[in-house]
Amino acid sequence: MIFGLLMCLGGLGALLDAGKERTSGTPAPTQTSTPQPPDKPRHDSPAGTTKPPAEPPDDPAKTPTTKPNPPSTAPPGVVVLRIIDGDTLEVRGDGRILPKDTVARVRLLQIDTPERGACFADEATARTTTLLLPGSRIRAERDVEVTDRYDRYLLYVWNEQGTFVNESLVRSGHAEAVLYPPNDKYWTKISDAEDAAQQTGAGLWTACPEQPETSITPPDSPNSPAPDTPARPDLPDGPPAGVPDMDCSDLSNPVWVGPDDPHRLDQDGDGIGCETN
Repeated sequence: MIFGLLMCLGGLGALLDAGKERTSGTPAPTQTSTPQPPDKPRHDSPAGTTKPPAEPPDDPAKTPTTKPNPPSTAPPGVVVLRIIDGDTLEVRGDGRILPKDTVARVRLLQIDTPERGACFADEATARTTTLLLPGSRIRAERDVEVTDRYDRYLLYVWNEQGTFVNESLVRSGHAEAVLYPPNDKYWTKISDAEDAAQQTGAGLWTACPEQPETSITPPDSPNSPAPDTPARPDLPDGPPAGVPDMDCSDLSNPVWVGPDDPHRLDQDGDGIGCETN
């Protein structure tokens, strides 16, 4: 009887297991260990290589920069426009001694170069042109008087190389030293330059023969003009002595200079200056 009871219990368990299989429909999975495939390489990097780290952003402190060039500014100074002769030039002012952008004539102080047509005049003009090239800038300095009665500016000038042009022309024998008071600031320097030029025979001191003095008609001569009577009433009188040296380029017409000719405007000795103007 007991044996029969055990058989009944065993059959009941079998029936219960079969019911579970019918309910799930699939046998219970068996736990197995399968090897996992190796990780596939990333599509953005070749197999077997390592992507280099990203470069850090540029350091502004270490990045070279190109500095803009400063605006071009011309050095201050009077601009040389043209050379008229050895001691006279035309310039454009810079707003200091000469009004800004004003075209004016400059007469170099305390010197005198040969007049046009005279001995060594061409050489003097050429030398001044070399020292004061048109388009270059000069430093100008005035003395007591800044202009003369002909509206010329009376100046000492230095070129872009720092050469004192007034003194240089005298030292090289292209000009003589001439004092016109009260403008005497650099007279010692300029007159010393003339002494040196004479001692070495520079320029006009040997190139030009000494000019004979013009004979003056004695006042009691029957051919002498009456006092205060102009010898050539049809010509204006030339510039008197005692003013800064005048050149024919400063005069528009011939003038009567007489036998004295203080500014050496008369080249043929007939008493008329600047006849070729």
